[in-house]
Amino acid sequence: MASNRERPLAGIRVIDSADENGELCGRLLADLGAEVIRVEPVDGAASRRMPPFHGDTSLYFTVRNLGKKSVTLDMQSVEGRRRFDAMLDAADVWIESHRASDLNRREILERHPALIITSITPFGLTGPYRDYAATDAVLVAMSGLLFRSGVPGKPPLLPPGALAYDIAGTTAAFATVAALWDRAKTGRGQHLDVSVLEAAAQTSDWALPNFSATKARGGQYFELRMGSAPVYTMYPCADGYVRLIILNPRQWRAMRAWLGEPQALQADHFDHLLGRMSIQTDILDPMFADFFKDKTKLALAREAQRRGLAMTPVLSPDEVLAADHFTERKTFRAAPAADGVNGRVADGFFILDGQRLGFTGRAPAVGEHDRETVAPIAKAAPAVNSAPSRYPFAGLRVLDFGIGGVGVEAGRLLAEYGADVIKIETRAHPDFIRAIFGSEMNPSFASSSRCKRGFGLNLRTAAGLEIIKRLIAISDVVIENSATGTMERLGLGFDQMRKINPRLVLASSQLMGATGPWKDWIGFGPNSRTAGAMTWLWNFPEGGMPPGSGAIHPDHLAGRVLALGAVATLLARDRHGAGGHLEVAQVEVIIGLLADLMLKASLAPGSVSPQGNLSARGAPWGVYQCAGNERWCVITIRNDDEWRRFRTAIGDPEWTRSSEYETARGRIDARAELDRRVTEWTSAHTDRDVTDILQRAGVPAGFMMYASDMPADPHLLARGYPQAVEQPGVGAMMFEGPAFHATSIPAPIVAPAPALGEHTREICRTLLAMSDADVSKLVAEGVLEEAKGTGN
Repeated sequence: MASNRERPLAGIRVIDSADENGELCGRLLADLGAEVIRVEPVDGAASRRMPPFHGDTSLYFTVRNLGKKSVTLDMQSVEGRRRFDAMLDAADVWIESHRASDLNRREILERHPALIITSITPFGLTGPYRDYAATDAVLVAMSGLLFRSGVPGKPPLLPPGALAYDIAGTTAAFATVAALWDRAKTGRGQHLDVSVLEAAAQTSDWALPNFSATKARGGQYFELRMGSAPVYTMYPCADGYVRLIILNPRQWRAMRAWLGEPQALQADHFDHLLGRMSIQTDILDPMFADFFKDKTKLALAREAQRRGLAMTPVLSPDEVLAADHFTERKTFRAAPAADGVNGRVADGFFILDGQRLGFTGRAPAVGEHDRETVAPIAKAAPAVNSAPSRYPFAGLRVLDFGIGGVGVEAGRLLAEYGADVIKIETRAHPDFIRAIFGSEMNPSFASSSRCKRGFGLNLRTAAGLEIIKRLIAISDVVIENSATGTMERLGLGFDQMRKINPRLVLASSQLMGATGPWKDWIGFGPNSRTAGAMTWLWNFPEGGMPPGSGAIHPDHLAGRVLALGAVATLLARDRHGAGGHLEVAQVEVIIGLLADLMLKASLAPGSVSPQGNLSARGAPWGVYQCAGNERWCVITIRNDDEWRRFRTAIGDPEWTRSSEYETARGRIDARAELDRRVTEWTSAHTDRDVTDILQRAGVPAGFMMYASDMPADPHLLARGYPQAVEQPGVGAMMFEGPAFHATSIPAPIVAPAPALGEHTREICRTLLAMSDADVSKLVAEGVLEEAKGTGN
């Protein structure tokens, strides 16, 4: 395919009036080729007044609105509403973030039956929390993203950026392309109700599945803040910190050899994580720190990677901007980002057939395109006597070579909305998440591989390679996130696959991408956080070793980005007939989420530093201790009105009447004393009471949700989020439910994950027309594999 191919969503028009919540959705669709028109009030979107700033320009708004047009409308006027209705009539998609009571979406859809309405709201449009006031920090707390973050003795630590909002924006973009795929088959538009809370909760590291399974068998599920230890451990070195992750015996032996084979580390049980954890604090941590102390972080990372160890340096934004790897990959583009803002901008999340699908233009000035005419476009005719709702991806076949949390999550999203996703595995090299606890099934693996079929195949045999080529010939998508070059070494690079099936879409995701000096580096989600500056920023203002989080982020999110790109590429394939190779570098997902901070660092080197739980948006702002053991609540006051509401809600005590608290500037300057006073009040109330009291007053506040809170949370229950399942090999447990509800797309399929090779014989018989005798022979030869306990 030519490198200058048309972008996948070319010809799609999007009207984008979402403000703050999920603004990344429209940006992602614009990068993928859609024409996105940002509709704003006459004084500009509220997000234009959100930090970080360069002069008076919001970089938050800037990076999330690159490539869009701006049209201003007075929606209180008859003419404004008339013009907006005409814009919807000429559009394919409308992204919006109004409250549930603000709009009659059913009526709008009746007037525009081919329109896809993507509603992105903090808690969704139904359920007891639907009218809660929220900020990104509140949603991080209530989604389960916060309880693992930080260290004992300090408050839970909010992540940098706008993590919950950007996860929701990505999820909403995926839901939108799924609806576009559905419309291409049915001619029918629909309404998508996307909840930021549930989108973020889906990425909380399998918290609900693991808690529910542990509780069902009478075990204890530990809900502790342990920073990056004991699995994703960081160590100091001569010029900062490195992250070292050792999960398997091969990696451990490579590390032991690097240390010079100390006698104290020779016991066989240290080959396993639990064995090493028994000596980590007293022996390993001091030994590693002493070994690393006189070496630089880049020198350590390069040598470790040469030895096959997953080590990465903890880089600051300035160091990321200066790194040769990102320069060679063109991760950043020096270009105007907005009027008067010329810096280095993170240039998108996708590469398609070698072409970076970066931003298509600077962020618009307010009303810059008011004089342009929104011309009608050729749009799918609405279906008459529409068929009953069906799963959008029914009929698609996907081969899932995913491992860990990226590829498998992309496959899961396609599977639960109808695709036949076949997980390709062998016991010689299983998905490490399947085998991490010593068996072939666990809650984490089950969650990400739900609804799939299991196919056991040894690709390192000639017969195995021929079988997979036969499956490639009849498939639509292949997903892989192995180390760079793995598929090529197997004889399954994209050039080989394309010869077999020109319509195939290959969706690849590597840690550092498939090009650049670090392309061969191996690692896990937390390794991309260190190399992409998120770990460095995920710290308290006083600095020191960043506590960060024990989560595997961005694996779940990168999987959603990959699924989004794959479906967009399928839409292009169905227009033009040819597939393509879609690539997502996991480290560039991190950088893309921090694009506003990266841009600020490029404009003013050294200006971006860890902020902990503070925010330039206002004060009080942070994570406050409540009554009970390790119960916490996030409170975020954005303006003077919310401060007055807060004062009234807590009884207007004398201390709140201080003149220095009357303005945002005064409150920010006095935030230390203010936080002390707020904590006195919150510590006398439960986290739920704090939330209820402040939310009744319209103040953005929310309790920190633990995994153990999720199964009984009234809002999650009302939205159908906890999904009970009986998983073979685990027992009773719960899967994470949907992040969006739709008027035409059915609720996602809920089915157990397969055993390794569970469907090998069925797939060989039905898709490859192989006889049982032939299958049995190949099983005996070790080419095919079946689930344990099955026989001939």
